[in-house]
Amino acid sequence: MANYKDLLNERRAWYKNIGSVYCPCLKTDIIFNSKGFHHLKYDGFGKSRSVKEYTYRMGLLPLVIPVIKNAKSVYKYTPPDYVKSANKSVEYWALREAVGKQSTRVTVILRKVGTGNVTFHSVMKQSDKKTKRPPRKL
Repeated sequence: MANYKDLLNERRAWYKNIGSVYCPCLKTDIIFNSKGFHHLKYDGFGKSRSVKEYTYRMGLLPLVIPVIKNAKSVYKYTPPDYVKSANKSVEYWALREAVGKQSTRVTVILRKVGTGNVTFHSVMKQSDKKTKRPPRKL
C-alpha cells in the first residue's frame, strides 16, 4: 500500500503544477483543476474506483500532456447537453493519440461545463475493453 500512497502523492504534486496546457487542435488552453484529479479516483457516480483502477489511471497521467499537444483532430465530440444536477450544459471532447516510448494509444477526455473553461476530465488507453454499463439516467 505504501507504493500506492507514494504514487498518489507524487502524481498529485505533479498534477498541481501543470495549471494549463494549450491544445492546438481545439485552439484553447486546457485547465487542470481538482475536479479532473478527483475523477481519476472516483467514477461519475461518486463511487470510489478500485486501487488497481486508480493506480492504472495515475500511471497514464504523464501521457496526458503529449496527447493534448499532439492530437491532430478530435476523436469524438459530445455536443452540449443539459445536466440537471449541474443546472448547466456539459460538452465533452475525446482526443486520441499514440504517445510515449511504446507508442501507447491514449484517449484523453476533456469537458466544458456551462460557459466555463475546457478542463481535463479523464484518461484511458484505447485497448481497454470494459463491459458496457447501462446508460446513465439523468
